[in-house]
Amino acid sequence: MDIDVHVSLSQEQLQKLSANQIQSLQILSMSAENLRDMLQKESEENPFMEYHPVSSQNGVSEFLNFVAAPEKDRIKNFILEQLNPSQYSRSQWALLTYLAQCVDDSGYLTITEDELSHTFSLTPGLFASCLQILQQLHPAGICASSLSECLLLQLTRKNKLSPIARQIVLHHLDDIGAGHIQAIYRALHVPKANVLAAVRLIKRLDPAPLKGMFDNADTYVVPDVIIRLTETGSPEIQLNDSWISSYSLSDYYTHMMQITTDPDIKSYFKEKYTRCYMILHNIERRRQTLTTLTDAIWNWQYAYVRMHHALRPMTLRDISQQTGLHISTISRSIKDKYLQTPWRTVSFKSLFQSPLHRDEQLLSKDAIKIALKQLIAQENRNKPYSDSQLTTLLTKQFGFPISRRVIQKYRSLLHIANSYERRISN
Repeated sequence: MDIDVHVSLSQEQLQKLSANQIQSLQILSMSAENLRDMLQKESEENPFMEYHPVSSQNGVSEFLNFVAAPEKDRIKNFILEQLNPSQYSRSQWALLTYLAQCVDDSGYLTITEDELSHTFSLTPGLFASCLQILQQLHPAGICASSLSECLLLQLTRKNKLSPIARQIVLHHLDDIGAGHIQAIYRALHVPKANVLAAVRLIKRLDPAPLKGMFDNADTYVVPDVIIRLTETGSPEIQLNDSWISSYSLSDYYTHMMQITTDPDIKSYFKEKYTRCYMILHNIERRRQTLTTLTDAIWNWQYAYVRMHHALRPMTLRDISQQTGLHISTISRSIKDKYLQTPWRTVSFKSLFQSPLHRDEQLLSKDAIKIALKQLIAQENRNKPYSDSQLTTLLTKQFGFPISRRVIQKYRSLLHIANSYERRISN
């Protein structure tokens, strides 16, 4: 019997991850909460992981201070971050800061000059100058003391404050609310068409400029990274992990490992020592990675985070090129993690958005949504734009084809009705 024996050689490259590499990836993927839980569990099971609270003010209480709960100063911060302190005198900045914390959730100023003068000695003209500064900020109508003033500020910002519109806002808002349009043009002695045009314009204004702007800030999440601004306006990146300093390698058990002569005990000690050492080492690597990543994202999305503009298109590859970090490392780093800024808390993942069109100017989906919302807000309420018209207008605005299906999708995501429903609702 003949037996054919064929021997073939093949070369195959295998990449095996060490236990340390696996642990490093796991720690990188952990949120601040999960990392804290892991360290607590490790300190209970590993004698080398020693836990000593730095002080009674740290630990759990310090960790919870960074929970993104409703923050009383979020409106104040939102206002002041639109201003540059170096452009104002010390007395102006002091008053601007005080007035900013007197703005309610709808955007109205809740204190008058007379009320303030009972508490502080104000230089003549100081209150008026500071109020004018605040009322020029975003959004239009902010820091008004009444609904009429709020609407007048918005009309002024739009360059549409006609004499008829002014009279209606000052004296006939109740008539608009009650639907008594006929009473308005009789009182003003102007053509009905002019009154109707002014009323339609006024109805499109926002009676509460800040209402709903900070709804997302009330979500209870634990941020992994906090960005604060220094007095000069430069960002200061702080990781929400100061409690890590409470954990360290135990000097006592390290000494025991060195002096023990029992081979089994020595082997056990070395295993636990190595694990504890590598955990702390990988946590430090996690800190460096998150700091580098946050700095790059802040610089890339500065206009969105600070100025509330549309998201700038940003991919994992973009940030990889900025930081030198591998795409997979960035993907793990942003998993289930949140960034707290002086204005709001957002997920890292939400800051990444692929461009719709790669050309000389990249465009994000967020920019199209904002433009779509603005077009509909400014449309003729009696003849609202159809989806086809919106498609044509946005295609012309951005310089490349936008499909009707995209318009329908984004309109649905923005909870905006179709043209027929918008027309009959007016």
